[in-house]
Amino acid sequence: MKKKSMCLLLTLAMAASILTGCGDKKAESAQAEAGSSSKDAETTQAADNSGEDITLAFVGPQTGDNAEYGKSMKTAAQIAVDEWNEKGGVIGRKIKLVDFDDANSSEQAASIAEKIVGDSSISAVLGHFASGVGMTAGEVYQEAGIALINGSAAHMDFAKVGDCIFRNNAIYTTDANTMLQIMDYLGVKKIGTINPNNDAGVAVTTAIQDMLERYGDQYSGELVLAELYEDGTVDFTATVAKFQQAGVEAIYSSGPYSATAPFIQQYREKDKDVKFVMSAACFSQEFIELAGKDANGVVLGTSFFYESDDPAIQSFAKKYNEAYGSNPSTFAAQVYDAANAILYAIEAGNSAERADIVKNLPNTDFQGVTGKITFDEEGNCLKEQVLLEIEDGKYVEIPGVLKSQADWEAENIK
Repeated sequence: MKKKSMCLLLTLAMAASILTGCGDKKAESAQAEAGSSSKDAETTQAADNSGEDITLAFVGPQTGDNAEYGKSMKTAAQIAVDEWNEKGGVIGRKIKLVDFDDANSSEQAASIAEKIVGDSSISAVLGHFASGVGMTAGEVYQEAGIALINGSAAHMDFAKVGDCIFRNNAIYTTDANTMLQIMDYLGVKKIGTINPNNDAGVAVTTAIQDMLERYGDQYSGELVLAELYEDGTVDFTATVAKFQQAGVEAIYSSGPYSATAPFIQQYREKDKDVKFVMSAACFSQEFIELAGKDANGVVLGTSFFYESDDPAIQSFAKKYNEAYGSNPSTFAAQVYDAANAILYAIEAGNSAERADIVKNLPNTDFQGVTGKITFDEEGNCLKEQVLLEIEDGKYVEIPGVLKSQADWEAENIK
């Protein structure tokens, strides 16, 4: 998925801003590396502080509607840091994690990003939750030449902000293909979608529509109704009625569990037979607790499942459960792998300087708990997903259903 072929969904204003950042970023990175900008050189040099602790920053919502996402991801990042410290740290130095609460607000995220880049002790950044929030902060990190790795921003253009910006999660085109594969597995013909009315929600809706336009003959279902809801919506009565009138058999949502759970509950009051396909945002114990018995039968795709037989996954899940009191979500696991990616990059380059981390991250190659961790030329880490279904209040894997997008295209596109 090349940078030049994926600029599909931003508004003209955002596109202009991001493309400008993309145009400047490689020159800025080169200047920082070569030392042509004394200010950047001093900052990156100071970020090494040889002999002192290596400091990584985590930024995410610790308050507000998405606080559980941020807290869980911070827990996962801390586990990775603790594991490295237990074996002596990296390049002979201990690692420290500092955290910031952006409340999933672009304004707060930008302010925090400025604070981080101005702190010469911080070598790299993990986090931000929503795509738009991460993209806003990402422009600040890009300009300063400090690496950001995200574990949850699925907007197709997130990594286009610059060569300092990476992510360890599926993008919306992958999610769209996964969702449509699941709809085929369920045998439904009429599909509905309900997503948040924000950049991310519009992007995933458009990705689904685009996938159907390109490969519609290869899928058994059609999209008959695409709805958006405003942040904070609690009454979905009118939306449920619209879906029923359209005769949808299954509904997909990429929204957070705080909105998805009440939507499902209100829908189940009117229709017990409709099927629900969720994104990895609903792969959490909190979703099951909120939705109650109405969560049963929900299916979703995820790059991580804590009940895998993989010893590394079992070890991480056990440590996370002990620290947080529940099983890790996909987003938490992806941030855990992201933290490890930064530390491997520091080890590979024998340096915690910002410019060296940015230079070495593209060479990352290890087996993480969310699959093989290696970044493409744009800074994305391609993800393979497994299908889960909630049965009696518990996630259960349904093996052999989902193919990677590359494998699906190879099999279906002649």
